[in-house]
Amino acid sequence: MVEHSEFPEYHRLLCPRIALLVTALRKDGLPNSMVAAWHTPVSINPPILAISITPARMTHRLIQETGEFTLSIPDESMLAIVIQAGSVSGEVQDKSGLFQYAPALRLRTPIIKNALGNIECELNRMIETGDHSVIFGNVLATSARGFNEVWTNSSPLLHLGSDYYTVMGKRINSKDFEQ
Repeated sequence: MVEHSEFPEYHRLLCPRIALLVTALRKDGLPNSMVAAWHTPVSINPPILAISITPARMTHRLIQETGEFTLSIPDESMLAIVIQAGSVSGEVQDKSGLFQYAPALRLRTPIIKNALGNIECELNRMIETGDHSVIFGNVLATSARGFNEVWTNSSPLLHLGSDYYTVMGKRINSKDFEQ
């Protein structure tokens, strides 16, 4: 039997989602990273993506101030520091030393060195939507370990909602089902 109810956490029905580390620069030039799972591509040509962040987050303000951000895709080996980055605000704790950062190709904001992939974005616009803003980023550069083999040899860290994470267990090729 299907349970019907008002479900204020409807977004959990859309999980799992790839956990992203959103990095923006502080005024002192050091990086601050937070975890976000609400994201999607919105245009291929030109390449634009969207992430959703509440204005209460320090990273939201930093993106507004600098006009740029990077997105990094962690794998399971990064779980402990992803949890740490997602559980405390940069306003309360300096998170600039949590990750190994590397220079980005096109931005001042660094990428996370050992991530599966990185996406460099210039702020396109922010739209307030309820208790979050949708932040649109023009994709300026990307990098990935084994780009043509993304997710073949390792799994991105997937957010299940709340405090839960997982990784992919099985890869299915749709060509196996062609008739």
